[in-house]
Amino acid sequence: MVSVRRLWIVLLGLMLILPVLPAVAQESETSLQLSVERDFGFSMSGRIQGRFTLKVTGPEDLTRVEFLIDDVVVTTVGEPPFRYSFSTGDYELGVHLISAVGYTSLGEVMQSPIHRYEFVSADEGLRIAGRIVIPILIGTGALVLIAMAGSMLVGRRRGRPQIGEYGAAGGAVCARCELPFSRHVFAPNLLIGKLERCPHCGKWAIVSRATGEALERAEARWVAEGTSGGFELESEEDELRRMIEDSRFES
Repeated sequence: MVSVRRLWIVLLGLMLILPVLPAVAQESETSLQLSVERDFGFSMSGRIQGRFTLKVTGPEDLTRVEFLIDDVVVTTVGEPPFRYSFSTGDYELGVHLISAVGYTSLGEVMQSPIHRYEFVSADEGLRIAGRIVIPILIGTGALVLIAMAGSMLVGRRRGRPQIGEYGAAGGAVCARCELPFSRHVFAPNLLIGKLERCPHCGKWAIVSRATGEALERAEARWVAEGTSGGFELESEEDELRRMIEDSRFES
């Protein structure tokens, strides 16, 4: 008799707990989410400067949202999209707390997570960004110079370009002299093409892989001009001398 009573107590407890579990899951699915998106300015590691937009997403029956900065309501939005834009210059420098409170048609009140940001000045934002961007630019420039030097050394070892010999990276057509040449595998890849030096005229340019038809037209032009065997290539020394002369005229 006692065991039967215990069984009924356990079953009654399960009946009371089970309806609660879906309710908890539903509450997590309909939580209020707040995002801070940069429109213009600086944002890094919790430090921001400039103009930003606060965006709130929540349940379908969300009817009103209050945006708060430092627990003070700065605006109330009564219809979607629930957004609010602000400028950090309108507030004192330092740490600020950003949050939102939402209200549903059933009267439910929801609180968003609190975001903590440090508002910095424009000069401070530039200094922080410079500490990261400048080393990246220096490193990228060094890699480009190394790759350019490697391309020149490889080109010197290859000697004069030959028709139809383009290698694994394919061939390209110079935009200046319109003659074909092979691209180097280790040349800097700058998304739209490789940074290459034309072995015919010495011009540096970003060149993409040419199609077979374009290479055939360039090869025909090369043969027609009688340059397939005796085209005078511009050496690296000649190119450097020419660049110095050009810089004199530009100055």
